[in-house]
Amino acid sequence: MLPILLFFGCSRQILVSSDYDKTADFNAYKTFAWAEEQEAPGKSNPMFDNEMNRKRIKDAIEQEMGVLGFNKSDSDPDLLIDFHITIDQKVNYMVHDFEPVGFSYWPDYDVSAYTYKKGALIIHLVDSKKEQLVWQGIGSKTLDDVPPRNVEERIQKGVKAILAQFPVNKK
Repeated sequence: MLPILLFFGCSRQILVSSDYDKTADFNAYKTFAWAEEQEAPGKSNPMFDNEMNRKRIKDAIEQEMGVLGFNKSDSDPDLLIDFHITIDQKVNYMVHDFEPVGFSYWPDYDVSAYTYKKGALIIHLVDSKKEQLVWQGIGSKTLDDVPPRNVEERIQKGVKAILAQFPVNKK
């Protein structure tokens, strides 16, 4: 999703999940602003996590918050938003069986390992009065080594999929 949402275009499926404070009254929230302290782009994956893509993510989040009926307000907002990008190197193993079962006493197989990148975009919404996290949405995807085309469109789709999990009806 994005730096990270860029990835959302690389493999077939975006895995989306969310969690929220069951005691929060989400219908009482009307306005939002960006948290003052935002994470800086990471240096380990500049192809995905860079200032340009972070701006695209912010724009997509603002657009979707508008769709959900929220107004941006820099003075006394109900919610503060921040987001985080993670890109992790993963290892997976494949077993290649060369002998059909029953033809040998000893199995004849080979194990090979391959690495891949997994990216995630995590969006946090914080109640500005209580200074408590009230909602978290996560989108993750396996990433290719080459950034996809139509980056802005892919980021918008990824952010939309994540914020579709927000527990309030569109207004």
